Amino acid sequence: MHIKTQAKLALVVDDSMTQCMMLSALLKEEGYQVVVANDGACGVDKYVEHQPDLVLMDINMPVMDGYEATRRIKKVSRENLAPLIFITSMDTDQAYIDSVEAGGDGILVRPFSPQVFKAKIKSIQRISDLYQQVKNLQQEQQKDAELAKIMMSDVIESRNFALNKVGVIKQAATMFSGDMQLTALCPNGDLHVLLGDFTGHGLRASIGAIPVTETFRAMTKKGFSILDIVAQINKQLCDLLPKDLFFAACFIAISEHDKSAYIFNAGLPDGYLFSEDAEIKHHFPSVHPPLGILPKLISDAKLTVVSVGSSDRFVLITDGIIEARNEQGHEYGVAQFEYAAKKGVLINDIANNVVASLEIFCQNMPQEDDISLVDVPCSAWQEDNSADQTNQPHIPETFIVEDIFYDASPSWSWRLELTDNLLASVNPVPIIMNQINEIEGAGEHWQSLYTIITELFINALDHGVLGMDSSLKDSAEGFSYYFKERTKRLEQLKSGFIRIELCYFPFEYGGKMFISIKDSGLGFDIFNVLKSNSCAQSEGINLSGRGVELVNQLCDTLDYQDNGSLVSASYVWHNTKQYRVSKGIH
Repeated sequence: MHIKTQAKLALVVDDSMTQCMMLSALLKEEGYQVVVANDGACGVDKYVEHQPDLVLMDINMPVMDGYEATRRIKKVSRENLAPLIFITSMDTDQAYIDSVEAGGDGILVRPFSPQVFKAKIKSIQRISDLYQQVKNLQQEQQKDAELAKIMMSDVIESRNFALNKVGVIKQAATMFSGDMQLTALCPNGDLHVLLGDFTGHGLRASIGAIPVTETFRAMTKKGFSILDIVAQINKQLCDLLPKDLFFAACFIAISEHDKSAYIFNAGLPDGYLFSEDAEIKHHFPSVHPPLGILPKLISDAKLTVVSVGSSDRFVLITDGIIEARNEQGHEYGVAQFEYAAKKGVLINDIANNVVASLEIFCQNMPQEDDISLVDVPCSAWQEDNSADQTNQPHIPETFIVEDIFYDASPSWSWRLELTDNLLASVNPVPIIMNQINEIEGAGEHWQSLYTIITELFINALDHGVLGMDSSLKDSAEGFSYYFKERTKRLEQLKSGFIRIELCYFPFEYGGKMFISIKDSGLGFDIFNVLKSNSCAQSEGINLSGRGVELVNQLCDTLDYQDNGSLVSASYVWHNTKQYRVSKGIH
């Protein structure tokens, strides 16, 4: 293998020894080392062997002429941008044309003076140097792009929740995709999903991916609602992105516990909810312009709320799928996508079936835009931990008894009161959980506490302050009406309050959180709610009240007073791992 030195290397291909000697002498005066070949075939071999910086090529030669040799050199040169100059006595238009068509970068007609030759070499070398700079820049950009792609893949896709449960298509039109798919688990077990499409594709289209990812995951982890997350991402992108770059996205929050889902589509094609027998139960059209265009979400932007079955699944797509074209210029379209997706539901493989259908339709047409799809089941995201729990070592009853005797004074207490229109605009649960994490640090037991506080606050707001009737949620239609009516009453709310108080009592191997929530409403009959729900469940009916039932199961104590307008709850947890270590239990 030839290793280049600092001196540039030139290849002279000419069947005249005299011409070779003359050209070699002139090139050496310009600082070149020289390799010589006496026919076209030998010239091609010498080029492959030495990879020169410059080629001087005669046209009329034995074995192989200069035109054919040049075509072969250009074919094998690949990334090498060495300029090639034809040296000839043929001063005709056809010679110029044939030289260009063969791949020559210039032509020099004999006879010429040494000064003209050197000027030509310097001119062509400036172009060669520029080519080399461009090549080096492209190589650096390629390395940077590959590194950025790896980093973005690690930051985005690899940290998604339930990777083995969610079906995904992601085919970039270039190295970088402007599309992104995110899934994250809420503290209460709900699943948040995002499919997004930045304007265009390539590196420029992906610059907002990391801030969107971090905002989506951080706010989901803290318990913010989908609408809160959408509003924050929109504000962030409006401040961050140039005016011609925006973000079409569809967000979904799926509650396996409540059998419901909240959808917000901002600029993507329709989303779908499929039943297990491939029926399209709902379409979810765009209800808002893409994010990053307006400084705030439009005032009447609303979530779509639907009831979902455990065997249902959501399918979201970007426009790269339905706008893909075949050789005749026809688009793949919505109808063909829906047909492929329905068939995919029946064979339990939506992603691969859609990809196969697209490939058949598009044949060998180049991909014009990024292609993305997410297929999300409405249940069974979490791994089954029952086996792990069964194998846990026995924890003696003394562990619980020892911890019950705690100091009557809490180590800290915290209080928040929301009044009037703040009840409609502020979600206190993430604020509360952030405060707890700041004081006590992170812990898995906070997920149960998050669920308790969320359900108690929603009950206080919905049934206390707003006077909503939970029986409206007994059907899919009723659930949708309930949500619309709730939104309407929040917008019209002029007065009211909810007061939340927390007291924390630490144990040696755990702790206890006391929660008190008081609202300004007239209250509601919690006992009838629990009784009705218990009867309904025994008859196989899914009614409202599941949230209260869940809280009752999680809490150590739960007490409603003042006709339901005041609720007190205590949540006790034990650090079994810490206890086992301290007691030498393995």
